[in-house]
Amino acid sequence: MKTYCFLQEKMNSRTISKLVHKANEFEECQIYFEFDNCQMNAKSMLSMSKLSGMAGLCCITAQGQDQQDSLEGIRQICAGKLV
Repeated sequence: MKTYCFLQEKMNSRTISKLVHKANEFEECQIYFEFDNCQMNAKSMLSMSKLSGMAGLCCITAQGQDQQDSLEGIRQICAGKLV
């Protein structure tokens, strides 16, 4: 399953940490971010740190159990709706 999200503000380490934490809640699901032709594992802080300072349109892909729930949770963080 694939969705797109617009990152309105530059990503900071706190938001990236929230994204990684949320992605790791879904153990049976593989989740990836794609931004500027770079694919990042959403469950890896090291991989996701590439988003630091980035803003704009990104693609989020999820495969496995609870893929729809995982994408919705991650989109809410990207949109700034979860604190």
